[in-house]
Amino acid sequence: MKSTVNHTLRALVFILILLLLMTGVSYAMMPRDNTEAQWNHDVSANAFRAEPAYTLDTAFFGDSEVYNGIMPLYIWNQEGITSYCCSSSKQNLWYTFQLMLDVFQTQSPKIVFLEVSTILRYFTLDNFLLHGAEVLWPVLKYHDRWKIISVADMFAETQYTYIHNEKGYHFSKDINPARTDQYGKPSSAYHQISMINRLYVQSIVALCRSRNIELVLISIPSTKNWNMSKHNSIEKLADELGLTFLDMNLMTNEVPIDWSHDTRDKGDHLNIYGAQKVSAYLGRYLRDTGLFVSHKKDPAYAEWDECVSAFVNKHAAARTIDWT
Repeated sequence: MKSTVNHTLRALVFILILLLLMTGVSYAMMPRDNTEAQWNHDVSANAFRAEPAYTLDTAFFGDSEVYNGIMPLYIWNQEGITSYCCSSSKQNLWYTFQLMLDVFQTQSPKIVFLEVSTILRYFTLDNFLLHGAEVLWPVLKYHDRWKIISVADMFAETQYTYIHNEKGYHFSKDINPARTDQYGKPSSAYHQISMINRLYVQSIVALCRSRNIELVLISIPSTKNWNMSKHNSIEKLADELGLTFLDMNLMTNEVPIDWSHDTRDKGDHLNIYGAQKVSAYLGRYLRDTGLFVSHKKDPAYAEWDECVSAFVNKHAAARTIDWT
C-alpha cells in the first residue's frame, strides 16, 4: 500500500514539474510580434493586433470566403465604418472562438459577422483537444520558433507592429466563370451540423452577448460552397439562437453577382468585382443599423484613407470599380 502511494506521489510530482516546464517554455516561445517572421501563420488574419485599440467598429470571421469576398477598405470608403477580416483558410470554429477572444481584448465592436461555412465544417474531438492544449501550452503551436529566437526575444515585451493595409482582404482580379445550373436549386433537405459545432456556436453566441456584441451570420455568394440544404440548416439554427442570418446567395437584387465575371475560380470564391458588391451591401447594412457614426472626418482615422489610396494605386483592377 505504502509503495503504491509513493509511486502515485512521484508520478504526480513528475507531471507537475512537466507542466511547469511546459508553461515556462511556452512563455519563451510565444511570438513577441505579429510579423510574418515572428508569427508564421495566418499573418493577415492576425494583423488586427496592430490596429489601434478600440478603433474597429466591426469584424468578419470565417474562412477564405471572407477574405476573398469582403473589402473593409471599400466599406470604409463608402460609409466611414472600420472593419477587419479575421479570416483564414478552412477556419474551424475553435479557431474562430479564439480569434474572437483575442479581438475582444483590444477592440469593442458593436457587431461581428460569422460566415456560415465555418459552422458547417466538420472537425474531430482530436482537433478540439489539440486546440485546448495549444491554448494552455503555446509551445505546442509555436515549437518551430526555436530556430529564430534569441535569449533577448524570450523575455522581450510583446509589441505588435505588422499592419495589413488591406485589413485582411486578399486581392484577386482573376475572372473564371462559374456554372450555375445547380445553383439555387430548391431543396427541403437539411445539412447536418455536428453536436460539437453546435456547442461552439452556442459558446460564440454567449461570448458575444456577454459583451453586448451582436452576432450576425452571413453566407457569402458561392456556387460551389452553398446549397439550399445548407441554407435550411443555418436558418433553423439562427432561429433557435435568435440570430440574424443574411444569406447573400438569395439576395440577387441587393448583391447582384454576375457569375460569368465576379468569381476568380469558377464559383468557389469571389474576385474584386464580386467583393465590391458584397462589401457595398454590408456597408449599407451596417449604416442602416444606426449603431455607427462615420469616422471619415476624424483625423484619428486618416490612415484608412491613406490605405484606400495605396490600394487603388497598387491594383489597376481596383481603379475599375466604383469608389464614389
